[in-house]
Amino acid sequence: MGAAGTGHTWHHIAGQTTSNLQRFGAVAIHNTGNLVRLAHGKGSIHQEITNFYNSVQPALSDSSDITVREWLSTQSFEEQQDFGIRVIQTFGEIV
Repeated sequence: MGAAGTGHTWHHIAGQTTSNLQRFGAVAIHNTGNLVRLAHGKGSIHQEITNFYNSVQPALSDSSDITVREWLSTQSFEEQQDFGIRVIQTFGEIV
């Protein structure tokens, strides 16, 4: 994909976690259909999304012990992509 440009980063819709790479393969994770360009840095949409994924959301996961990212890792690739797109849109970006 090359560089995302100054002040931007490539965000994986379905995360590039070790478990996702093992389950779905690098081709599924690292491709243009699973990447979106987002503003990056302190206070950016990318940081807000990262903070959300690292937070505990009991209403979402039915657990007060796991992060959104941990909960999401139990979902299928399609479910992770659908969820990721909704999160990006909720934080104000168009996918």
